[in-house]
Amino acid sequence: MIKIGIEVSHEKLQYDLVMHPDRYFFILAVDGEAFLCVRTCDPMGEDITSHIVDGLILDRDGNLVSIFEDGLNDAILELEGYKTHSCEGDEYPITPCLARIISMVPELTEWIISSLLIDGRNLVIRI
Repeated sequence: MIKIGIEVSHEKLQYDLVMHPDRYFFILAVDGEAFLCVRTCDPMGEDITSHIVDGLILDRDGNLVSIFEDGLNDAILELEGYKTHSCEGDEYPITPCLARIISMVPELTEWIISSLLIDGRNLVIRI
């Protein structure tokens, strides 16, 4: 494995997350459930960890529901031939529909930067 590091400002990283979510986000399917995820690593490019991310809104009945749920389920059916396997489960790339939803929620990318990228953690770019 080749490790590279790129330093960018907070603003440029947030812009890249919003404009190119497919570089960072992926779908993880485990036990029949699908999750939107990103990966982080330590400053040495090791200790890679997957993080489930979600955006919740209130439905008509006042229940919290995921803004990604329908898109995740549709993606699993659409991308069956593109899955890869990891020790965590089956992985899929995000669809253009999910990328659009992520791009419309810059608060999610701000949360990722401020909550997950702490103590020297870095985002892992998907290849």
